[in-house]
Parts: sequence; C-alpha cells; structure tokens
Amino acid sequence: MRIRIEELHLVGTSRRIRFERGMNAITGAMSGGKTATISCLRALLGADVSVVPELRGRTMAGTVLIGDRRFRIVRPLVTTTTAKVDIAEIGGQEEAWRLPASELQAGYDHTFRDWLLDRLGLPRIKVPRAPTDQTSPLVPVTASDYLMYCVLRQKEIDASVFGTADNHAKNIKRRYVFEILYGIHDPESTGLRERLREVSTELEALTADSVTLERLLAETAFGSQAQLEVQRTATETKLRAARTADQQLTSELTDPSTVTLRSRIADAESELARIDMATAAESAAVANLRELHDQLIAQSRRLTRALVAERLLNDFEFHTCPRCGSGIPERGDDHTCRLCLQTPPQTAAPSSLASEQDRVIEQVSETKQLIERSTKRIEELQAARAGHARLRNDLGAQLDRATSAFVSDQTDRIRATAAEQARLEERLISLEQALSLYERSQKQARRIAELEQEQESLNASIDASRHSNPAVQERLRKLDEAFETILRAFDTPRFEEPAGTYISRKTYLPIVDGRSFSDLGSQGVEVLVNVAHVLAHQLVALRDNSIPLPNILIIDGLSNNVGHEGIDLERLRKMYTTLLSAALQHIDDLQIIVADNDPPPISGVHRALKLSDTDRLVPEATAGQEAPATETDQSGDSS
Repeated sequence: MRIRIEELHLVGTSRRIRFERGMNAITGAMSGGKTATISCLRALLGADVSVVPELRGRTMAGTVLIGDRRFRIVRPLVTTTTAKVDIAEIGGQEEAWRLPASELQAGYDHTFRDWLLDRLGLPRIKVPRAPTDQTSPLVPVTASDYLMYCVLRQKEIDASVFGTADNHAKNIKRRYVFEILYGIHDPESTGLRERLREVSTELEALTADSVTLERLLAETAFGSQAQLEVQRTATETKLRAARTADQQLTSELTDPSTVTLRSRIADAESELARIDMATAAESAAVANLRELHDQLIAQSRRLTRALVAERLLNDFEFHTCPRCGSGIPERGDDHTCRLCLQTPPQTAAPSSLASEQDRVIEQVSETKQLIERSTKRIEELQAARAGHARLRNDLGAQLDRATSAFVSDQTDRIRATAAEQARLEERLISLEQALSLYERSQKQARRIAELEQEQESLNASIDASRHSNPAVQERLRKLDEAFETILRAFDTPRFEEPAGTYISRKTYLPIVDGRSFSDLGSQGVEVLVNVAHVLAHQLVALRDNSIPLPNILIIDGLSNNVGHEGIDLERLRKMYTTLLSAALQHIDDLQIIVADNDPPPISGVHRALKLSDTDRLVPEATAGQEAPATETDQSGDSS
C-alpha cells in the first residue's frame, strides 16, 4: 500500500517541512534535530511519542497520502496513550475523526493505530504473547509493528535488526509480522492456531485436575483401586449373608401373640443401628472433609504464591553477571537462557494458575457446605435416635411382659443382625463412591490422550502449512535474490568461502555468507546489511501485491560508521545511488526519507530539511510567539 508523507509542521512555529516523491534527505549537524524529526515522522505513522525535551508538549501536523486518499493528521507530542489525534480527509469524502492515540477508551470503538491499520489494508490479528506457550494471552499486531519493516532507527542501524538485540517482545512481534507479510501466518493456519490454543488450555486444565485427584486419592485410605474392588466384592457377599440371617430370624419370631411387638422392636432396633452407623459415617465424613478443607486451603496458598511470583518475577533478564559484575555478551537464542545457555523449564501460564486457583476456591466453598450439611445431619440423627430409643424401651417392656425371658434373648440377635446389615450397607456405599473417583480419573486420562493426539496433529498441520505453500517459498526466494542483489550493488565487503546469503527461515534475520548479523564484526558492514535488508523487503513487496507491506522507507543515520574516504566513500555513493534508483523506479509508489550528517554524495536527492547548531528543528521564538506549556504526561515513554 502506497503511503507518502507530504508535509510536517510544528504547530506554533515557522518549521514546515515538505517532502517530495522519490528520495528525500534531512541533513545537518549532530545536535540539529535530525533524529527528533524522524521521531516526529514515526509518531505521524502511529508510533509512540519519543522526542527531545524541547518538542514535548508541542503539537505537530502532517499531510499524508495513503493509497489515493490524502489526510491531515494533528497529534500532540505527549506520551499519554489516550491523547487525542485529529484526522481530516483533504478532498474526496472529507471525513473526519478524533481518536485516542493507542489505548482504547470508553466511547471509542478504535484508536489512531487501528485507523491506520484499516487505511493501510493491514490485517488485524491477535497472536500469543509467548509463541512457545499457546495458552499465553493474545496481543494485537499493531500498525507500529508492521512499520518496523519500514523504519531504520539510528540507534539500531549498526547494532541490530529492527531493534531485536535488547527487546524480546519486539523481536516476537517482528517474527509474527514477517509471517503475516509473506503468507506463512495464513488464515488457515490462524484457525489451526486458535484450535491449538483451545486444545492446549483444556489439556493443561485436565492434566492439573488429574494430578490433583490422583494426589488426593493417594493420601486417603482409598489409595488402591484393586484393593477397593476386592473389598467391594467381600462386602457384597457379607451383606447377602446378613440379609439371609435376618430373614431366618424373622421366620423364627412368628409367634402370633408377640409377632406384632417383635416386628416393631425389630424395626426400632434396625432404625437405631442404622442411625448409629449413619452417625458414625457422618462423623467420619466430617473429619475427612475438614482434612480435605485444610489441604485445599494449603493448595490455594501455594497457588497464590505462584501467581504472585509469576506476576512480579516474570521476564527478568541478566545483562550483568551476578558473580563478577561483568557484562554478559549476546549469546544463545530465543529458546535458551542467555546466562546458563540452558532451555528454561516450561512453567504454567498465569491464566492456568488463575483458573486452578478459582477451581480450588470453589472446592473450598463446596467442602465448607458439605461440612455444615454433615454436622446438621449428625444433630438430626442424634435427635432421631433419642426418640427411637424411648420407643424401643417401651416396646421392650411390653414384649417382656408378654413373652417373659424369651424376648430379651431374641432382642440381642435382632440388634446384632440389624447392626451388621446397616454397617455393611454403609461400607458398600463408601466403596462405590471411592471407585467412582477412579472412574472419573480414567475418563480424564482417556480425554487427555485424545487431546494430546489432537495437539500433535495440529502442530504437524501448522508446521506443514509453514513450509508447503509454493507461493510462500517463491516470495522468500525472491527476497533472498533481492537481498543478494542489493548487497552487490552496495559493494558490501564479503567473506571468504561464502556459505550462502539469504533470510533465515528460522529467525527471519539476514545471513551474509553464512554469518548471522551479530557475527558480522563490523559496524559499517552492519549498516550496509541493514539497509540492504530493509530495501529488499520493499522491492519484493512492490512487485508482489499479496505482500501488504506499507511502501515507505525511513532511514536515520545512513552513513553511520560507513566512512567518507576512499573505497568507503564509494560504497556510500553506491548505497545512495541504489536507494535513489529504487525510489525513481517506483516514483509513485515508494517514498524514501533518509537522515544524515552530511549532504547526499550524489545529485537527485531532494533536500527536504537542512539543520545546524544554529538552525535547529525547533526555531527560536520570535516576537509574538510563545513557547508551548509543558503538558504533564500520564504514562511512561514506551518507545
């Protein structure tokens, strides 16, 4: 998508910079404000505000051509993420917007950055914050992330590629943008990734629940499923024998004169036995539930500590050795610790810990309710037993009078038989409940196996989609060719025994004759490689409409460390010549803006702005002009 900056104006001053089609240059002394001008251009394109103190609190206005529509953008130079940006179309539909810079507010449905995404036709995509953890929170890919491939800042042009050396989060976004631009992160793989996220979240939750259930079973008297099954079979056999004995006793006590009293006594004794067993069972249940409640509280505290540790101690990185105080060199890769060069252990995501914490808190509440219910049940059973005991005494007295000494003897048999039967029934219920927990655990294990298989299949499909698309491979091949061609046009110093020059398919960083960017060893060579790299992306995107890269290139410090004498000067001229040739070849579609200390060493480059120690970016106030009041920022500078 064509995007061209036509004018930049510092409101309240005489500074008004006009940019032409093709290639433009901003030149001047080191303290004149070239980098501050680039920062203003970046802010005009949606980046966070990061300017010198004399610009803070001021307002800039710019005219920008996006596609075939021209817009006037007015933005205050403050770091407040909710500061309002005014946008008005010049001609055309003459639409107007007033939007927060980068943070959404109530009453607004999008931000200035979102507006830029829509105007540039860039896809709105959310990606995991941590690529290796599919359950990590999703974060949006912003207009500033796409423009990383369009801006080379002075502080990174000879040190890193798109600022990845000391900014891990930015490096993650850089890789995602590459995949989106070149079709590696296509809509189909996006759907697969979303399903993978769902599967991974469910799998992690099920695994945690299964581990907790197994630990709880192991810590109780029901630690062996086989033993429980043996005990259930034995209990069922004894219960059948007890019921048979009860039937035989009933048949013996069928004397017509006492059968009614005996039946009622038997019922009372049976009820008393049942109440005693139920009371004992409820008391045991209360004890077990109190123990479980304590275990859950302890587990909740551990989870709380884990959550606090995750939030407060996350993303620490060592830049200085804790033992000797020396600086730690850049080493390792995205998957290893830069201090010990080992792969960090996988830890549970904060969202999973929070979900586990919620589940444990819910179990604590349920356990309290069960304890209260059981305690109330014990009280009810004790009251019922007192009533049945009085009834039993009355019936016993009546039966004693009717049957003399015979009934006492039979009562003992009735009591023993009823008590045994009630005890066995309660025992059987307890065993069935314990075995149901094992059945639940087995169902979870089967579901975990299914999810693991689906997870493996999704990963394989995503990996296949990344490397099997012929169109993607063709785009990457053209990118490699453009990168090699531009390096030769710059007359970049090469290394002996070249092992290939290309863009790495793993890191998406440039490889020159088998050497990574960090291994080039020369800051001048790094500048040439960085400029060639960013220009290659533009040329490939200009020839392939399916690559949605904004067609603008801003370079700050073009001649940094390149040299201005002999062969170094010739390389600098070739670099300028190559950039100018690309801008002229695509005069209507590609705008290039460079900032440099010295004037361009070739002709044909439009001098948009010439600064000096006495003619700085912010002109000195003249009569009738007042310096703007400094605005207190409400948020830190995040550039």
